[in-house]
Amino acid sequence: MEAAGIGWEGSMPTWVKILERAQIGLGWTDEGLAKRSQTPLRQLRELKAGILDPGVLRSVAAALHLGADALLSIARERESGSTFSMPATVRSMESESRRGYVLWDSASRLASLIDIGGECPQVVRLLEQEFLVPHYLFFTESSQPIDPGWMRFLEDRSALPVRSEVGEEDGSFPLGTLQMYRRSVASRDGVSRRLYLVRGLDLPVAFIGRFLLPPDAQGEEERPLLYEGWLEEVRSHIFTLNDETLLCPSEGPMTTVGFEKAHNPFFPEFEHFSSFANLTEEDRNP
Repeated sequence: MEAAGIGWEGSMPTWVKILERAQIGLGWTDEGLAKRSQTPLRQLRELKAGILDPGVLRSVAAALHLGADALLSIARERESGSTFSMPATVRSMESESRRGYVLWDSASRLASLIDIGGECPQVVRLLEQEFLVPHYLFFTESSQPIDPGWMRFLEDRSALPVRSEVGEEDGSFPLGTLQMYRRSVASRDGVSRRLYLVRGLDLPVAFIGRFLLPPDAQGEEERPLLYEGWLEEVRSHIFTLNDETLLCPSEGPMTTVGFEKAHNPFFPEFEHFSSFANLTEEDRNP
């Protein structure tokens, strides 16, 4: 089950994964969390084993600064994840390692590939079927490799140099009648992260990579700084976008800024202020 923009592999329930990510991010032991939440250690460990007790969950969520209502909805399977549709000229491309995207301008047929650095039969078929001309190759993380053979194929296909934009500075890039904007976000472990915003479609779209996923566990002393830094980055770079903005991640379901504000347990301060908070999936997708 996936909740909001969260998508993690494994058999553990999503709501338990969220609790553990927050606990690891804050650098707390089970004993420390039990004390802060005024929860008996046995009950805390039962909760983390997937045994749901709403009262215990609320106490633990409050101590971890998580949204208890959103977590309970996930635990009770009331929230099955977002079901937002992509614009007609955006396609997702699945691979073993991550999800990439192809965006194109319907008038000029110029296309941009996002997070697709190697040969992908799905992309080849799409380029042929839609008569697309590759123009940009963008990456949301600087560590992603580019296959030289793939780059040669794209340039042969377009008969023009394909621009592989790997710079860290902000910038704008025309794509026919569309405009793409790169927003540099953060650097962790030597990896630069970027968002790509698109204007000119029926609704604003942002390609966000793994931006909505909490950072992986690092050294014990670094965890709180990394976790708090990630929370602030999402608040300042994602939640400042228009609520209608469609978020296209490389992991997890597609979502929107408004949906994340209303349903992402890591950001409870937005839950009761989002215009999406009281809407059902049917209301959002008539």
